[in-house]
Amino acid sequence: EDVEDAGLGDDELLDLETLRGILQKDGTALRGMPPSIRSDHAMVGEAVAQTPWAIEFAAPGVAADRELALGAVRRDGLVLQHLLEEFQDDGELCNEAVLQNGLALQYASPRLRSDGDLILEAMRQNWRAIEFASEELFNDGTFIHEAVTISWRALGYASEDLCGERDIILVAARQNPTALAHAQRHLCADRALVAEAVGASWQALQYASKSLRDDRGLVEAALRQSGLALQSASEVLRGDRALVLEAVRGNGMALEFASDDLRGDRALVLDAIRSDRNALQFASEALRGDAPFVLEAIAINGLAVEHASEELRGSLDVMREAVRMDWRAVEYATTCDQGGFLLERLALRTSCMPAPT
Repeated sequence: EDVEDAGLGDDELLDLETLRGILQKDGTALRGMPPSIRSDHAMVGEAVAQTPWAIEFAAPGVAADRELALGAVRRDGLVLQHLLEEFQDDGELCNEAVLQNGLALQYASPRLRSDGDLILEAMRQNWRAIEFASEELFNDGTFIHEAVTISWRALGYASEDLCGERDIILVAARQNPTALAHAQRHLCADRALVAEAVGASWQALQYASKSLRDDRGLVEAALRQSGLALQSASEVLRGDRALVLEAVRGNGMALEFASDDLRGDRALVLDAIRSDRNALQFASEALRGDAPFVLEAIAINGLAVEHASEELRGSLDVMREAVRMDWRAVEYATTCDQGGFLLERLALRTSCMPAPT
């Protein structure tokens, strides 16, 4: 109501203007206002304009003002939690709330949380809104298809039956190949589907069926993206020298996933070290304790000595070569006698040289 129409005196009008000024600066101040102010549409409007959820402190008659409620949720959708139940069951008002904040869906009525269109609208603002959807929608193929189109993560809410629907899995996998983790077993054996997923990301190979992880073509496609895809290959392919060589040349650390025999293959391990000096840690114990081999590794990268056997890291001859290649290798020496002193001197002399890249 217009305060000037209430027959108030000048002093009272001054007090009202003071209160209005307070509400314009801090809408939450409405909480401590007298009932006459919390019942005044204009005053509550000032408070809500400043702080939308101040509507919680409005008198019942004012809180029932639909236009006021609409204005509040358009500015902060989560205000829906403070509105009357009739507004929480108002489709238009709830739609405005989720447009502003998708998570406002949690405060909508059970009836509206079964409304697929409203859920999808909320998900477009925040995909996590699907968490508040009615469970019956998780068995609805049309809804889930639309939901995963918005975000592949919605697949995590789909029923088991729908996780066996190829079209739904494909839509999700095209966004993120790891969506295959939710697919039923028969789809993980679908070569065309898995091939598309692997083409988008090598990580999808880990969800392929056992037979497809033994498919050389698929594994090669994954390895072209990252040598680390070797970890998802079958045991047979992890023992295939040509395939493993391709993997370690792409990423030396892929040596970890090679067969025991290949981790003892001198030439192959050296190729891995050329890619990443830390690959030596995955070489066979015999190679890591083989002085001639370790010297070959050091010739590639002096810091590879870090992963040599403890005995060789205590060898002055081996460590001298490592330090000559990269003075920083001295920190991996286990020698503590006169030899250690000599290594420190050698490192000091060579530290003025730039460290190898």
